[in-house]
Amino acid sequence: MPDKLIRVLHVDDLEEEFILVRELLSGVAGLKFEVHWAHDARTASQAIQNNDFDVCFVDYYLGKDNGLEFTRDALAGGTMTPFILMSGQKDHSIDREALKIGIRQCLDKNNITTSILVKAIKDVTGN
Repeated sequence: MPDKLIRVLHVDDLEEEFILVRELLSGVAGLKFEVHWAHDARTASQAIQNNDFDVCFVDYYLGKDNGLEFTRDALAGGTMTPFILMSGQKDHSIDREALKIGIRQCLDKNNITTSILVKAIKDVTGN
């Protein structure tokens, strides 16, 4: 049986964060990840319009933009894509606000592993 394909949008202003996530998700047994990168909220908004992604990782800081504002706008615009916030902030009020606006999970991007990413994806997508 072929590996299940999971399409991921990673929204982060730092390309090295995208590369790290893409590498961590490569080679997971039984799953194949197609990871796309959007470097800012505008690019991500365009990418997510068609609901073509199974999950969206969004960073709290997006250069001049904010990941929570982007997510709030995307959800208000009707996207059905589940969001996972990836933040290096130690401020739990950000996590509470994220969950309040509809983000499904919050991850500490300073402690990301393959198993943490895969578990989060499975939790929010049901895969």
